[in-house]
Amino acid sequence: MNLKATSVGDLAAKVLAKGRAGEFTRVFRKSAYVRSEADFVLLLWGWLRSPMTVNVSGGFEKLQARPGDRCALSRGAVEVGSATIEVRKARIFRSTLTRRATVRLPPSSSLLKGVSLLKSLYDASPHGPTLVHDSELRSFVRRALVPLAIGETGPIYSPISYARLIGRGGGFTPAGDDFVGGFLSAYNYWARCTGSKEVRIPTELLAGTIPESAYLMARAAEGQVDEVLGSLVSKSLDGSRDFLDEILTLGPRGHTSGIDMSLGVLLCEAALSQKGGDVRALDLCTDALWRR
Repeated sequence: MNLKATSVGDLAAKVLAKGRAGEFTRVFRKSAYVRSEADFVLLLWGWLRSPMTVNVSGGFEKLQARPGDRCALSRGAVEVGSATIEVRKARIFRSTLTRRATVRLPPSSSLLKGVSLLKSLYDASPHGPTLVHDSELRSFVRRALVPLAIGETGPIYSPISYARLIGRGGGFTPAGDDFVGGFLSAYNYWARCTGSKEVRIPTELLAGTIPESAYLMARAAEGQVDEVLGSLVSKSLDGSRDFLDEILTLGPRGHTSGIDMSLGVLLCEAALSQKGGDVRALDLCTDALWRR
């Protein structure tokens, strides 16, 4: 059985080109994670593109794969039992956040609208208790974001600031991981574009969560994110005052993954905006998040 890939992420293409064997680690209804040494490739029967994803057109129900099964990876195909996913003619996807651009932090009024929307999405979520109710999120804001907002950047670069969020919360990718991934994608994009120092999470700290989520966080720090998260970060940092559509597109992902990622992006930008002179940006956003 031959299947065709419509898109291949640039990171996935590099993994396939090495010609190494892969092993299925997770198999879901329309997607599957394949590990090849230290790398992951996501096989996805859907439209969402990312640097690590091979988007496949049709035939998932005929793909008989379970965790632990092996597959052969090559520049031209992924071979799983009797099935072959042809990738040679697929278009290459590259994340927008790996390219530098002129950035402008959003005003507090736009950030407040975004955070208020996220608060409504949290309140409507059937998957509780959510991250917004977790004391460790408040602690992160107090330990790392409040200092950043007044120009003290030390805590942002300290791994201990992230330690209690990583691996915390529900979902396949824990809620804390999703928040950290969103935060790092925004902060490091801003840092790359302004010539500032980027944040890196040590490997030993990432070991506190599942391997797939650790890989996603590490790549997010490098700007290697999917097209929807990339759109939220780039649009909110290009001077646009309206990025609610991007939040609404990302928000439904997973149990609360999309909301958690979005919150990481917006609280990061609120702290940076307050640091840059929008004197109440972070305060307004956290007040909206935890108002009674």
